Amino acid sequence: MSTLIEVRNSEGVVGRCDAKCYNATDPKCDCVCGGQNHGAGLKQAQDNTACMAKHLLNKHGKDNVLFPDDGKQLDLFS
Repeated sequence: MSTLIEVRNSEGVVGRCDAKCYNATDPKCDCVCGGQNHGAGLKQAQDNTACMAKHLLNKHGKDNVLFPDDGKQLDLFS
């Protein structure tokens, strides 16, 4: 099972987006992706997550970060 997004604090993992979300058939999503990857399948969820990362980095002034292949990290999800 691939974890696409994981949020941690000093006590450990507080949330994640993984196969329970991107392979979901139930309409309710309560993971850290905010519904972006819910039921999307692995490949689409990977693309969504890469685009979300690009957006967040750009939003916080990291616009000089290189994202090959239009925001898809080529070996990020292998």
